[in-house]
Amino acid sequence: MSLTEIEIHFERMKELSGSLTQTAAGLYGIADTAGISAAAQIKAAWIGSNADAFARKEVRILEQIRESARRLEALSVQIEEKAEQIYRLETWNALTARARSYR
Repeated sequence: MSLTEIEIHFERMKELSGSLTQTAAGLYGIADTAGISAAAQIKAAWIGSNADAFARKEVRILEQIRESARRLEALSVQIEEKAEQIYRLETWNALTARARSYR
C-alpha cells in the first residue's frame, strides 16, 4: 500500500469517527433536550391512569437513547485509536519496504 493510500484510509477513518461523534451528540440532544421537553408537555397535558405508566416508558426510552449515544462515543474513540495505530504501522511498513527496495 502506498503512503497516499494509507493517508486516504486514515482520513476516512477519522471522518467516520467524527460522524459517530456528531451522531452521539445528536442523540444526547434528543434525549436531554427534545425528549425531556416532550415528556414534560405530555405529562402536563395528560392526566389519567395510564399517564404515569407512559411517563415511565418515556424515561426508559430516553435512558436507552443516552446509552446508545454513550456507545457511539466509545466506538468513535476506539475507531480513532485503532486508525492511528494502523496508520503508524502501515506507514512504517511502507517506508521499510521502500528502504529495502533501494538496497
